[in-house]
Amino acid sequence: MPAADRRFFLCTGQCVEYKDLYKYPQSHILGELRYVTDEGRRVTALALYEIPVSAAVVPPLKPSIIVHIVGDARMIRCRFADCARSERWEIGKAGFLALMDRMGYQNRIKKQ
Repeated sequence: MPAADRRFFLCTGQCVEYKDLYKYPQSHILGELRYVTDEGRRVTALALYEIPVSAAVVPPLKPSIIVHIVGDARMIRCRFADCARSERWEIGKAGFLALMDRMGYQNRIKKQ
């Protein structure tokens, strides 16, 4: 994905586009938004970086990702030196619908 199209998840809980990173020099990039396929649906996931980076520098082109988070996640702690912030990631609509498909709720609703 071109750098200009990337969106980043910061330790402040904000999701910002590449072009706006310079506005958050005191923040750290915990990960970025990626699209993955789950239950046949394209869903938004948080690709959590193994090592957070300062928002004041150019983010890595191919960062090491430790996990793709689709559902809700609490207490995502910033592991950047001397940063004590922690944030939450919430499931998007497509991810929620994929989860309902996986759990079989859509089929149950249709049968009623």
